[in-house]
Amino acid sequence: MERPYVFMQRALVTFKVAGLHSPLAGPAQEEFWLQLWVERYGALEASLFTGCVKKLAGERYFPRLHDMDEAVQDAQKRLLLARRRTQEHRADCHEPDLFDLVNSKRRVRELIEHLEKKFTANCSIKKCSSHCIDNCINN
Repeated sequence: MERPYVFMQRALVTFKVAGLHSPLAGPAQEEFWLQLWVERYGALEASLFTGCVKKLAGERYFPRLHDMDEAVQDAQKRLLLARRRTQEHRADCHEPDLFDLVNSKRRVRELIEHLEKKFTANCSIKKCSSHCIDNCINN
């Protein structure tokens, strides 16, 4: 996480705003707590840590290190499971190619032959020219 100290300060403010009574007595203990959390949780992804803070802010008591460890483990398990599920889904889902060159060429040939038959059916000339096709289209 980039700037972990700022995230930890925001977490502390979030807990206080949520009405959780802080057991930290004074700025010296807050500094110690912040430094400890930076060391323990500073390497986490910011979104994962923020999710854990939001979850713990809804509790009745100020979170202990044990509570935060549990929340982090649960979030990591959920994230790992979600990533595994998306990989399995991608492996199971065999999407067809968006552009199949062979079938596209075949389909274009079929369409050209169909249009040639449609517009040259009324023409008496074996090899119909462009003026004849224009006449067929306009009529």
